Order: sequence, then structure tokens, then C-alpha cells
Amino acid sequence: MQQPRGTRALLRRAPGIVVSLVLPVFLVLKLAGAIDWSWWWVLSPLWISALAFLLVGALAATAFALVRWVVRAWLWIRFRRSLLPELTLADPAMWDRIEAERPASREPEDA
Repeated sequence: MQQPRGTRALLRRAPGIVVSLVLPVFLVLKLAGAIDWSWWWVLSPLWISALAFLLVGALAATAFALVRWVVRAWLWIRFRRSLLPELTLADPAMWDRIEAERPASREPEDA
């Protein structure tokens, strides 16, 4: 279900709106002496939004790198198998299939 355009735009701008509304209130309260918070907490809307932005960016970069690695590995395996079909015997799954199709060997009889 698609959201109305106004809601999407509001969600994209929400962090900026929160910072621009809350930060001046915190600053005025601190400078007026109404709150006795550390300056770290007064400026928290800035650093919390920056940390959230960095966290989302790091997660996106990690996901991108993981998908890129998986796709490259899959393409390399596909290329290797198409180029040299005899190397497919190096695949452990192929060896398991060969071993399963091989008839059971008998013990050699002592003469």
C-alpha cells in the first residue's frame, strides 16, 4: 500500500524537523537556567541524529558489500565451471554424488 506523498516527504524530513524544533528549546531552557543539564544533553538532538545517520549508512554499506561479495562468488563459480568443466570434480557436492553412485566395493579375498 502506497503512502500519500505528504507522509513520505514528512518521514524523510522528520529528523531535521525534530532537531530544528527541539534544539532551540533545549538551548533556551539551558541559557535561561530552567534546566541544569550538561551541554552534551542540551546538544543531544545534533549528535543523536548524526549517530543515527552514521549507523544507517554503515548498515547500508555492510549490506551492499555482502551482496556484492555473494554475487561475485556466484559469478566466479559459474564462470569457472563453464570454462573448465573438468574442475567441477573439485566440488565436494560432485564428489558426494560420485561416491553415492559408485557400487559398494567388496573386500578382497585372501588367497
